[in-house]
Amino acid sequence: MNNLLFIAILFLSGGAGLFAILLAHRLQKNYKLNYLSAYLYFQIFINAFGIYGIWGQAIVKRILHEHATSFRTVETIGHFFSFLGIPFLIFAWNMFIRLCREIVERKLSRTFNLAYFFAMTFVFLAYGIVIILLNVSDFGDKQYAFFASAIIYFFAIVQIIVLIIALSQLFIHAREIEDKNKQKAMWIFGYLNLFVYSLSVVFFLLSNKSDILASIYLLVFFSMNLPPLFYWRAYLRKHLAAPVLQKIGTPTLKQFLEDYSISRREEEVIKHLCEGKTNKEISKALFISLQTVKDHIYRIYQKTDVKNRVQLINLIQSYKSEEESTRHES
Repeated sequence: MNNLLFIAILFLSGGAGLFAILLAHRLQKNYKLNYLSAYLYFQIFINAFGIYGIWGQAIVKRILHEHATSFRTVETIGHFFSFLGIPFLIFAWNMFIRLCREIVERKLSRTFNLAYFFAMTFVFLAYGIVIILLNVSDFGDKQYAFFASAIIYFFAIVQIIVLIIALSQLFIHAREIEDKNKQKAMWIFGYLNLFVYSLSVVFFLLSNKSDILASIYLLVFFSMNLPPLFYWRAYLRKHLAAPVLQKIGTPTLKQFLEDYSISRREEEVIKHLCEGKTNKEISKALFISLQTVKDHIYRIYQKTDVKNRVQLINLIQSYKSEEESTRHES
């Protein structure tokens, strides 16, 4: 593979990773949902690992190969760059597990976090010790290659375990979500992540076989988060309006409430709906039962003749448009 093509692959992969971060940031900014913060941090950390652990390793290995450096030196320096990126990967995996918990309206326990970071710190330190031991040993290239491959398979297994832990939370607890549209979206979101990460693991295991496979792995790693992100953005656009009440003047909102005879409690529920909160979150915020929240929402939909919160937001926004039109005419 010539240098120009290699540089092009680096830029394409880095661009895909940067776009994933920007897209996640946009979603978090527009919809203000708790789990979207975890999604954003996941994108940041996983791409930071990609820069240190994959980009750095690929660039250094290419330079060393061109200078006919020994196999052992190339592998040792490559593992060193991976080692530098591991802390970012540890935080990224934690954010992904947190995302899968929060998206089904659950929280990660402190006990789990402590156990997770304890286990991952052990893996991180063990990896560093193994690199040092391999470097000072008198192994030949074949023996060194065997242990280097064993490390790759070990990290593939760890990634699979993390994926199972995260997605099992999504698949198990999605059944408890009352909103059928969101429930279906969660299943598709989970399967998309399962597919792209399985693909990533496959190419990770094959990346040492040839330069072409290593380049494909670069592209797959940095772009694998785009399909789930695009899908979730489409779901939010269709079924969840972005918060808008802060952009609407008090007279506009007051007029809306008067026209549809909205009670004080129903007004509070509407404000929380517009912030993107779930029924359970509204129940906690207003200190009322979940069934009471559902009753209020049902009455609001009946009064305004809408079927879901997106239509409700659109109705409120139409009042904003009318207010602006009146202002311009005057």
